[in-house]
Amino acid sequence: MSKFYKITDKQESLQKVYCTIDGVLTPVVYKELTSSYTTGAEYSSYNNLKITGQKRLIAQSSLKNASPIQGILTEEVETTTTTPQAGTVTTKTTTKISPICVFEFSHKVFDENGSVSKWVSSFGSSSLSQSTSGNQPALGFYGKGINGSAPIFFDGANSDFMSFDSAITLTGDFTLFFYVEPLKYVGSMKRQRLLGKSDNDNMFLSIGELANESYRLSFSSSTKVQVANTPLYWSPYQPVKEDKNKVLISVIRNGTTLIIRENGLQVASETVSTTDFTFDQMGKVSDQDADSQTMHASMYHFSAFNGAMVKNLENIEASILKRVKQAKSI
Repeated sequence: MSKFYKITDKQESLQKVYCTIDGVLTPVVYKELTSSYTTGAEYSSYNNLKITGQKRLIAQSSLKNASPIQGILTEEVETTTTTPQAGTVTTKTTTKISPICVFEFSHKVFDENGSVSKWVSSFGSSSLSQSTSGNQPALGFYGKGINGSAPIFFDGANSDFMSFDSAITLTGDFTLFFYVEPLKYVGSMKRQRLLGKSDNDNMFLSIGELANESYRLSFSSSTKVQVANTPLYWSPYQPVKEDKNKVLISVIRNGTTLIIRENGLQVASETVSTTDFTFDQMGKVSDQDADSQTMHASMYHFSAFNGAMVKNLENIEASILKRVKQAKSI
């Protein structure tokens, strides 16, 4: 049996649709039925029908020209060699790169009263879930967002995190993209745990693990990359002040080189191990970590690719930025 709630008034900025009933101007409403991912129970609500504004229609139309992050990408690598016999010779090697998973704020986010229980990748079969209600991230800032328009807010004060349905292992070269809005927690943007492995507290990707440190990619207790940071605590490179702390983070492992970019600007180039990187959690290091702090941020986009992106890098970054501009922060 469905549970009924009072009429909700979402998207206040949009114009309501009215009709005349017995001479009285009355708002038009529609019934929305959603199912709980965890319990299967159905929930009904009545929402005001509204006209989509012209600016949003234009924005939605512009997305049709954005390159979709799906399918196989082709990368060409040029190698130049010089020998006395042949002189200088340049050869091109073509490689194929495929997405492993693509999580977007606008695609298959399952929520119940503003708490997110499941998030499904738009490519492949990966999904993220959290069955413990107390650790579920929110739809928008503290659950005030609209499904399909709002990011996923991980509240560090509630130890919010999500688990992948199966672990993902990155072997050799890889590329990761995150579009995230980190928030200060206890006075600074520290310990922003992006990815972790539930049974290994030394396998993770994080920002601000220590003072004077920005990124850390850890494979084991003895094998890790730690990027130095000045000043004391990390803050993202932000060319547009209106975007506040929102940042597109690109992490590329190409051979033994780790490249990190923020909003299209390279901020680090470090020597890195070729060890496999495995993760099965978003927002948390591991279930064994003595420091249980989780990510305190809104996640708009996460994707992983099975190769080092070079030629396609800027195009994919531009595509992600174009898509997330249509989201609403709350």
